[in-house]
Amino acid sequence: MKNKSSKIVFLFALLFLAVMGSSLNGSNHEQANAQGLSDTNSTGDTNSTGDTNSTGDTNSTGDTNSTGDTNSSSGFYSNKDLFVTSEPSGFGIYEEKNSTSYSPGESIILYIEPVGFEYNNVTDEDGTPLFSIDFGASFLITSSNGTILGGQENVPIGNIISHNQNKEVFIPFTVTQSVPFPAGDYVIIYKITDENSGKTFELNKNITIK
Repeated sequence: MKNKSSKIVFLFALLFLAVMGSSLNGSNHEQANAQGLSDTNSTGDTNSTGDTNSTGDTNSTGDTNSTGDTNSSSGFYSNKDLFVTSEPSGFGIYEEKNSTSYSPGESIILYIEPVGFEYNNVTDEDGTPLFSIDFGASFLITSSNGTILGGQENVPIGNIISHNQNKEVFIPFTVTQSVPFPAGDYVIIYKITDENSGKTFELNKNITIK
């Protein structure tokens, strides 16, 4: 029985795929294969895709779906993070999902507004001074008892180059069930990194597939 469980979880982990992107006036996507994570005490079989775009607001509030902002580096944190029904079309432009329950195969989209990130000074080819915002991301999916089922580490979201120190930045993070998750309770642990300062924060989100 133990060997069967191990095999199921190993397949679960290897099927993950993460896709990240960032946008200000456009979109830049990067793709990476997920890390395989196995555990002998878990069951389940799924695929997942992480997909993010960034375009933050220091004045936004609220979070109806969060299970906590954990391990936040001082000054860098999520000012708002909530599940939405579809890909946000801009900063603050989204339709909140009023449930953490999902159907097998349904995309899981988290809207995040990071604040407290830092800027890197860069120049364009003409020597014009610009500002760069650069995030990284990773995620884990666990069972309700904490068993790690799979995830993706060190996936770059990409950077934003701007003439201004933009504050209104958002990250839509999509987990896609390429193969439907088995019915049950899960926790998705999202980790966002400010690449310019090295600071990070984590968000733990409970979901139910039914």
